[in-house]
This record gives sequence, structure tokens and C-alpha cells, in this order.
Amino acid sequence: MVLGFTGWMDGGHVSTGTVRYLKETLAASDFASIAPSDFYILHFPVATIPVSVYSAPGKAVVASVNPMEFAAVFRPHTRIREGLVEELTYPRNEFSCAEPADLILFLGEEPHIRWGAYCDCVFRIAREFSVSELYFVGSVAGPVPHTRAPRVRASVSSADLKGRLEVTGVRFTEYEGPASIVTALCHRAAAEGIPMSSLVLEIPHYPFLEMPTYPPSIFRAAQLLDELFGLALDLSDLSDAADAARAKLNDLLEGNAEFRQLVRELEAAYDREEDSADEELLRRLMEGIDLDGGNGQH
Repeated sequence: MVLGFTGWMDGGHVSTGTVRYLKETLAASDFASIAPSDFYILHFPVATIPVSVYSAPGKAVVASVNPMEFAAVFRPHTRIREGLVEELTYPRNEFSCAEPADLILFLGEEPHIRWGAYCDCVFRIAREFSVSELYFVGSVAGPVPHTRAPRVRASVSSADLKGRLEVTGVRFTEYEGPASIVTALCHRAAAEGIPMSSLVLEIPHYPFLEMPTYPPSIFRAAQLLDELFGLALDLSDLSDAADAARAKLNDLLEGNAEFRQLVRELEAAYDREEDSADEELLRRLMEGIDLDGGNGQH
């Protein structure tokens, strides 16, 4: 079973984009879902959260927040046409089956509450359909340039899973901080006796650019899963999309000296495999870049 989630680790749509690609390519059919009613906060009391605090040069700024805009983040989406309620969309969590590949695919939204019960739902399907392995694929933004291959880091439910991943060039995660539903599932997998691996790819952290989708990392994720599962997929369409995305970034690179300098710094750090202190320095550098550079390009 391969899991994809919106939310915490879906930068560049690597998590949901990879699973959706597999679902379409393998013609997987939906067969089960997790009802959303018990797992999401659909109305947040906003009367007591009237401000936003953010940093500006030399000071912290406290600004008012529109309560309706804040509450809208949590509420389901509706569509009303000429007074008729046509649609009401809640968070979706769906399992699909690609039978020839002997693969179950899951696309969901990270739950707000009752993580334990949510994990119960996932493992119920896993047990019922005799799932032998669980995989999550996702992404994090980091100091990797678009001119280099995205790196992959993994966390696993059991140390004996490392050998199979090591031969693919995957590195293993060193992390301490806020956890996600993926970590909860991986921790639970050990007790369930179903091996689980979390595969997290890098996407470039260019804070001055909007990159809602990053095809090079989706391509790399699909390549890795194809190799692990022996699917022999034709990924040429994803490869073309990745090349097109890099070409657009290269065009921008040609027109902006500061962006070129940033990419050179990132390439040097990537090639030297700098430690975390160097990565933090590069993050600060990126946050200070002015992409306009006086030439009006965006």
C-alpha cells in the first residue's frame, strides 16, 4: 500500500501528485473510504484569535485577522448556483486498488483529531487485504537546487527494512520536532507487524517563487517506487514534465544575477554535502534574495 497525504509533507504536490499519477497510470479503482466526520475540525472558534504576529525588519508586527478568513480554512467547500446548493465537499480519504500491480493506493487529508482511530482505519484495510508493506511518499522544502537530483530520505518502522532502501541510494532521516500522521502510522506499524517506510524527497526552497507543483521530485518518487515494486512503468511523460519545469527555472536563472548566485551556492552545498549549520545559512541567504533584481522579472 502506498499512502499520499495533503498537508504536512506535500510540498510541490509530491505526495498526492505521485499517488494520483500511479492511480491514473495503473487504472486503479476506488473501493473504500474513511468517513470524515470524526477526524476534522470544520468550525474553529475564531473570536479569541483576532491577531497575527509576524516579523518585519527590526520589529515584530501584530496585525488583525479577519475571523471569517481564518475560519474558512477549516470549513468544507460548497458550490451554490442561482440559489441551489449543488455541492458540499468534505475532506476525502480514499483507497483504490490496482489489481494487476497487486497494489493499494491511498489518498487522504491529514486528520486534525483522533489520530489513533484514523490509524485504526488504515490498518483495518491493510489487515483485511493482507498488505505486506506500507509506504508513504512525500516531500520537504530544503536547500537543494533545481539543477541537481532531489535527494530522498527515509524513516522506517524496523531497522531490517534499511537494507532494501540503501541499495536505491536513499539516506536515512535525522529529525526531532513536530510529528505527522505518517510518523504515527510508521510507529504503529511496528506493533501491527506490517513493515512501513516513509520516503521523503526534497524540493527547492525558493521563497520568492511559487511552485505549487514540482514535477522533478514527483518523477523521482515514481522512479523509486517503480524500482522497489518492479512495476516497469513508462515514466516518459513525467520525465518530460520534469524537464519542462527545470527549463522554466533555467530561463528565470538567465535573467537574474542574484538567482544565479543563489543556485551556485546551493549547488556547492549540495555537492559538498554540507552539514545542517551550512543548510541553515543557505536558508537565510534565500530569504534575503530580491528576485526582481531591478529588471522587473517574476
